[in-house]
Amino acid sequence: MEDKKGGVMDFFNQLWSFATDKHNQGLYNTVCLVVVLALPLLVLLTCLAVCCHCCCRRCCRRRDTTATAETAAARSDAQKKNKKKNRENTEDLWISMKEGPMTPDRIATAMV
Repeated sequence: MEDKKGGVMDFFNQLWSFATDKHNQGLYNTVCLVVVLALPLLVLLTCLAVCCHCCCRRCCRRRDTTATAETAAARSDAQKKNKKKNRENTEDLWISMKEGPMTPDRIATAMV
């Protein structure tokens, strides 16, 4: 156990000495170092946000599905009525296919 603690402390000490050496070398190195060290933190925060978003959506969906039977029945009746109205009001929007040639070049090839 002591060996693991010493290894972890040694790693962070080396990381700190590397960061201070780069900082002493100049501002550009400091900015690059901050960006490189911040990327894993950004990935971690993004994963956390996505997980929280997914969990919250599940909770909200669970609440919606546990609605009372009366409201569910009323919604289904209203949907059935809307479907019937939509069926009656819809027109046939299919374009009929013409059997003859459609463009002048096809007419010319048909004549030859």
